Amino acid sequence: MRKNLRWLYTFCTVARVLNYKRAAEELFLTPSAISHQISELELQLGAKMFQRSTRSMVLTSEGLRLYQKILPHLQAIDIATQEVSGPSAKQHLHVQLPEFFASELLMPAISEFASNNKNIELQIEGADINEHKNPKADVTILLNQNKPKAKITFPLFPIRYVPACSRAFLDANQSGTEQPIEIINRSTLITHSSRPTLWNRWKDYSNLKMLQPEKVIYVDSMFALARAAESGVGIALVPLPISQAWLNNDILVTLHHKQLITEDFYWISINDDTVQTKAAKIFVDWLIKKFSNVS
Repeated sequence: MRKNLRWLYTFCTVARVLNYKRAAEELFLTPSAISHQISELELQLGAKMFQRSTRSMVLTSEGLRLYQKILPHLQAIDIATQEVSGPSAKQHLHVQLPEFFASELLMPAISEFASNNKNIELQIEGADINEHKNPKADVTILLNQNKPKAKITFPLFPIRYVPACSRAFLDANQSGTEQPIEIINRSTLITHSSRPTLWNRWKDYSNLKMLQPEKVIYVDSMFALARAAESGVGIALVPLPISQAWLNNDILVTLHHKQLITEDFYWISINDDTVQTKAAKIFVDWLIKKFSNVS
């Protein structure tokens, strides 16, 4: 029943705009998802709803009849739910994201979203950088090298890595005219456990002949990685732009200007059962507008 109702809402939107791409933007779906839902509806009804060509789309006689019959009922459902819930009804949205993204980007900006969307209650949950830990989350932000498996995903921004440590660590380990980069080979290096080859990739990218650190420490959190560097444990490849404020405020200092560009990307993934809710659309629209141009 729920799936059939979703198909009908999608059908009415396509029938109104007569364009898959515009309908997809309005419903916060992909054009392929729109096409799939219309195909499923046509298969269930045993009739074609649209006549499509390379340049245009029109309703068939069966499609027009269905549209005229069900549109008043769907509008009545919308009116009834609005009357029951009231204009100030709270909408709950469960958001899952890496804690470093939350602390450095989302939390400093969240008051702006909250003040403009008083009816949306956010539940924010931390997660590993590249895992869907809670399948019930409505919206997930994750750091991944490949596009997530969820049907509806949006890219936010790519990640770059730069070697950094605390000012105190640099002062204590740098001697004379020695270049900051030279202390790497006699220091403890810190990296994320899911990115074990990152330092070697940075070495090759920076055209360094050798990388022989004292030891390597692996951590399972980008936030813990940055905090370890801040505490003087060693030198970390910190992610930019997430760590930019730490560098701007001299909490961390860079040891080399070379920034490793990888396949890592922050993605927004939307739960299939949440994709058409108004709260999810508002929040994801805000995320994309706020953070897609972060550099």
